[in-house]
Amino acid sequence: MAKIEVFIAGTYLCEDIVKQVNELACSKCDVVIYDLHQSSATAEWIDIAKRYGVQSVPCVALNGKRFDVEKVKKAKVDGVLKTHAQAQE
Repeated sequence: MAKIEVFIAGTYLCEDIVKQVNELACSKCDVVIYDLHQSSATAEWIDIAKRYGVQSVPCVALNGKRFDVEKVKKAKVDGVLKTHAQAQE
């Protein structure tokens, strides 16, 4: 099972990525959304973002490593996250 973590800040761009990740994720994937917007971010979420080196949002991590958001945005290949997640298992 792959773990896909999405770091967002409440913008429409972030919401688009969340939608695309949910559509592309495998049925066994664990998708976690971290909203880093000031009012909802927890210290734990901020620590996770720092550990991954998140510099901007939206940002996607797959199994603990940042994943190219442009691949998610373009989704040129159906199931890009499914394929990548299965390759890392």
